Amino acid sequence: MISRKSIDEVMEIARIDEVVGDFVNLKRRGSNMIGLCPFHNEKTPSFSVSPSKNIFKCFGCGRGGDSIRFVMEHEGYEYPEAIRYLAEKYGIKLEETKADAETLIAERERETIYKVLEFALGFYKKQLHDTEEGQLSGLNYLKERGFRTKTIEAFGLGFASDTSDLLVRAATQAGFTKEILQRAALINQHGGDFFRNRVIFPIFNISGKAIAFAGRTLISSQKGPKYMNSPETEIYLKRKVLYGIFNAKKAIRQEDNCFLVEGYTDVISLFQSGVENVVASSGTALTPDQIRLIKRYTGRITLLYDSDPAGIKAAMRGLDLILEENMDVRLALLPEGDDPDSFIKREGLKGFQDYIQEHSKDFVLFKTQLLLKEAAGDPMRKSALVKDLVETLARIPEAIKRSAFITECAHLMKIEEHILVRETNKALNEFIRQKQRGVPRDIGLAEKETQDKVFQQESKTASASVVDRLDLADEFQERDIVRILLNYGDQEMTEPDVQTVAHYVINSLTDILDDFQHDIYRKIILEYKSLLDDQQTVGAGHFTNHAEPEIQHLTVELLTTPYEYASWEEHDIPLQIQLHPDKNFKMDAHNAILRLKLKIVMAHITANSNLIAQFQDEGNEEEMLIHMRMHNDLLQFREQITSQFKSVVLKV
Repeated sequence: MISRKSIDEVMEIARIDEVVGDFVNLKRRGSNMIGLCPFHNEKTPSFSVSPSKNIFKCFGCGRGGDSIRFVMEHEGYEYPEAIRYLAEKYGIKLEETKADAETLIAERERETIYKVLEFALGFYKKQLHDTEEGQLSGLNYLKERGFRTKTIEAFGLGFASDTSDLLVRAATQAGFTKEILQRAALINQHGGDFFRNRVIFPIFNISGKAIAFAGRTLISSQKGPKYMNSPETEIYLKRKVLYGIFNAKKAIRQEDNCFLVEGYTDVISLFQSGVENVVASSGTALTPDQIRLIKRYTGRITLLYDSDPAGIKAAMRGLDLILEENMDVRLALLPEGDDPDSFIKREGLKGFQDYIQEHSKDFVLFKTQLLLKEAAGDPMRKSALVKDLVETLARIPEAIKRSAFITECAHLMKIEEHILVRETNKALNEFIRQKQRGVPRDIGLAEKETQDKVFQQESKTASASVVDRLDLADEFQERDIVRILLNYGDQEMTEPDVQTVAHYVINSLTDILDDFQHDIYRKIILEYKSLLDDQQTVGAGHFTNHAEPEIQHLTVELLTTPYEYASWEEHDIPLQIQLHPDKNFKMDAHNAILRLKLKIVMAHITANSNLIAQFQDEGNEEEMLIHMRMHNDLLQFREQITSQFKSVVLKV
């Protein structure tokens, strides 16, 4: 494991403008730098980098964080991989800490699985290029499919011999045990090679490591499946993997669209022909994990399927899942008898692009037209199909987008719009109730129960985020205090016995922290206090790299603004009313605390007044008198607070 000391060194040395500058053309604007966001397609820069705060923030798509987070998001790295990338960039030697024996063993074994898969990758490639059997069988097959040498190398294609244990013997001679071969799914139940006499398609994770393989048989008369996939292992979970994502991620981001196809050769043919933003679902029905993987790079998916009933059915299975992620989804059905591989070979890149431009349709409208065709004038059939349609419409989380589709679908189906609105709202309410209860929809997918549990948890997080934004006015005082703490906590104060703004804020909040209504703000303040109590130097960087994503995202949001303050001083026009916001933190801190205390005491006054009314109705004079005295105390406390404001008028 990488030591905390090394991580801190990387965080301290890695400059956000230099790290981002390797991938984005940045221009100076005031104290910050701006550029076109690498995470979504835009023409006007909304991507901001703050060298002083060492963070980035896109005010278009909302992504933000520090240097480590940028590398993770841009390159698809896990946290340790991002640390190692930055350490290599800045020539930092990482210090590895000693974990407990069990953890070290597990990490070594997991790393060994990656190594044996890397060995197998090289072995299969060598078999393809350097053996007579591989050249005659495997290489000839790939050449017949039209795959060029450069393409074969880019996708790491290989060949598995018909010999029963050729890989097993080579791997054991290289020092790998049969147990590791088993855990990597390279060995069958009889102890021989899992893949035999097949062209091998390696499956890479998002960072380019081989995690599994697929094999295509070269014997047309052979019984059994044409394609075989590695069984799932501890590092290969089919529902989380997309074939071709490592090769395609850059192009997906650049094109702001991802083509989704069914087969391995479809991906390779399109890629070779110039359509590089293409992936396949790796032999599984489309899953939420795979959709979210695409969503890291684009908000648009184009499903590219055969026009036969099976192709249409496969496309329909993924529709609702994609819509639930609030992504734009289109469908392009190829001419009958064609798949992406055969079509692009015949028509070429220009023909493919023209066809997609002309024939791709919005998926919701496509489904509407398809349902109308199926109804064929039968009112009863049409009624049943409308229910199917509203189930789909209810999956669109964005209200404006949902409303636009309802209007268009109502027009196409010749239904009164208010009827479709009503039925969609019913389906939406039922959908929300099901998610809250964790009840999966019966759609005939074996994985759906697991998928719904994941979706339910993420829905809670998303719902909480929506509620937070709706209640922003209500939480302003707490949010503003945390904003001041994160931005100016290390600034010195002139008051006696108070070292910094952080000390002043935290000491002032000691008696009212229990009255905070939002846990995340209380949590940040308590953590800040704990660090101060331990005599640690606390900066915003501690929270921009926080282990909890919610805190990390909130910190970046509070540290950034899409606006620049006007520099009036440069034109000899000093501010008359107050200091520049970056210099007015003392007064801001003081006023923020007063506003919060006022909000809390007003809430107590309201609650106490309700109790007085309750005791009066009950005839409980003793309790009523106690709370009336308390009411007077609260009013006095309110006056003490408001007297410190220059312009606060309250109704008595």
